[in-house]
Amino acid sequence: MRDDGIPAGWFDTRRRGTRRWWDGTRWTPHITVHGRRTTLAEDSAAVRRQLLVSELVLAAVLVGAILIALWGSLPVLVVRPVIIATGAALVVLPFLITRQLRRAALPARRAGVPARR
Repeated sequence: MRDDGIPAGWFDTRRRGTRRWWDGTRWTPHITVHGRRTTLAEDSAAVRRQLLVSELVLAAVLVGAILIALWGSLPVLVVRPVIIATGAALVVLPFLITRQLRRAALPARRAGVPARR
């Protein structure tokens, strides 16, 4: 236990369903994600794999939409929204995942939760 009296234990983070272990003196890399114990590094690797798969799927959809538009099997007015939405998702998705990774490591800001060190 530290001088400020906060005992060791699991504390909620800003990411829903994720808790981080406070050992009484500092934050450790140990977390639980929806009840499954892991570490920050393992969780980051899993999220990065999910990002890669999502980006590959979005890239395939974008290429498919462009090819359909070029081959003329569908009017451009039908395919253009798919191209725009998929392109935007390819740009925005990495930023959202990075934000999620940062949030997983930070404890929630509320009374009784020590600041991240």
